Amino acid sequence: MIIDKIRTKLLQKGFREVQVNVRGIYLLSYAAGIEISLVAFFDCPTGMEFTPDQYKNIQSQLYKNYSERGFDPVRLQLIICTNHVEAIRSFQGNGENEWIIDMINGRLIIYENQKSDFIGIRNDIEEILLSSQLSNLGNEPFYDTPDERPLYPANRSIWTKYFSKCNTFLVLINVLVFLIAERNSTSILANPLMDAGALYWPAIKYGNEYYRLLSYMFLHGGMEHLANNMIVLLIIGDNMERAAGKWKYMIIYFGSGVIAGIASMSYNMVNNTNTVSIGASGAIFGVVGAMAYIVAVNKGRMEDISTRQIILFVIFSLYGGLTSQGVDNAAHIGGLLAGIALAAVLYRKQKKIEPERG
Repeated sequence: MIIDKIRTKLLQKGFREVQVNVRGIYLLSYAAGIEISLVAFFDCPTGMEFTPDQYKNIQSQLYKNYSERGFDPVRLQLIICTNHVEAIRSFQGNGENEWIIDMINGRLIIYENQKSDFIGIRNDIEEILLSSQLSNLGNEPFYDTPDERPLYPANRSIWTKYFSKCNTFLVLINVLVFLIAERNSTSILANPLMDAGALYWPAIKYGNEYYRLLSYMFLHGGMEHLANNMIVLLIIGDNMERAAGKWKYMIIYFGSGVIAGIASMSYNMVNNTNTVSIGASGAIFGVVGAMAYIVAVNKGRMEDISTRQIILFVIFSLYGGLTSQGVDNAAHIGGLLAGIALAAVLYRKQKKIEPERG
């Protein structure tokens, strides 16, 4: 098991194993004079092994015990190993000494408010996790016994580990439509993007071509336009799909894209400009807005994305659009606000399920 490998590595570095009479907790200590550093592993496959009170009491007891034995200062690093990262957050505090090991993906999660290292053990842990990833590609997670399996399917392939299905499908469709549109651009069609379904308000208002509110978001004006959008979608969309679930993610993506199209169309109608709009950026801004809402609901952190990162991304993206020509800022702002609103309606933070007590 991965915990055993990390414990063995720490023992080789001079740590000492400390016997703990609580199942699922492994404690190691490193003393230097009257100073002591403690590393406590919480083995939480399902995320339901400890209640918030138990978690806090264990920490308090560790500090108390070692302080009473004359150690000063007492430094404590908590490392929670789980297959269910979201469940852990229901009892995990906001302390700077708390890390999570995601046993599904084999990665160490450290949030921006937490210490980036603890007496040099971070590099050791990440090397062990990387080694385990390479030797475990396509297999089960890093837990060994049936009782330690997660509550949701864990036998994911290497593909589904790193690429969520719906988001990857959207990226592939965008690429496919781009290749088809590029092929048609060399044909005798007068305006291939218009014929392919670009957003154009006179065609919708007078021609009742409402399908353009969907089709426009799969069209792109060049390889750079496509690449920029798809890179963002691969990163943010993957996190969003895992956080909200497949169907809610699809509703947020397409709902934001349609509302972004309506915002763009309305802006051009009011200003009486016959602008042709294309691109997935309105829908992507919706995904970013939804992710910002979810990160905020989860106390400023969601997997490896923080509130600060999301806000900076939105600011730089909107600034780039406002200071550039040929960018549909109405669609971007409309999509962003739509994503926030849709997430507020659809997303519910996962509640902690209390374990049964005998």
